[in-house]
Amino acid sequence: MQRKFKQALKDVTDICKFEHWLRFYYLKEQGDQLLVSIPEEDLAYFEKEYERFAGLAKKINHQFMTPEISQKTLIEFISTTLDGPVYDHSLINSVLNSKSFEAEITAFHIWSDVHADQLEGKVMDFKDWMQLFEAWKRTEKGQNLLRGLTTPESKTTSTTQ
Repeated sequence: MQRKFKQALKDVTDICKFEHWLRFYYLKEQGDQLLVSIPEEDLAYFEKEYERFAGLAKKINHQFMTPEISQKTLIEFISTTLDGPVYDHSLINSVLNSKSFEAEITAFHIWSDVHADQLEGKVMDFKDWMQLFEAWKRTEKGQNLLRGLTTPESKTTSTTQ
């Protein structure tokens, strides 16, 4: 069961990370709204290189994005691709409500925010982002952050710092 949980956790967090990566590079201001605009050649590349995520890219392309729409789209995509077809329904629910999921996604968002200047400019491949993030998690700073996100007292210490 633990092995299935870890694999489901990785699959769910990979989807969330890919969606974040898409918004990082393909979100454009249009008036007072944010529009996802992915060129057709990039969508074709995703079909070839990221087959399991390509449907998500197609789904959000040409959509105006808000935090609520982003969350709703992610949950729908996870539900249709993993919850049932690959994993038992209760397992995906357990993953989404786990401290491990929260810590991994929080760490990923912090990492991308802190390194935004380095990541901006030309579109970096998602695989490169994953390699950089995994390398960062192995650093002392990454380890300290992850430890802080997974310990019970992290809720109180992170809000007081």
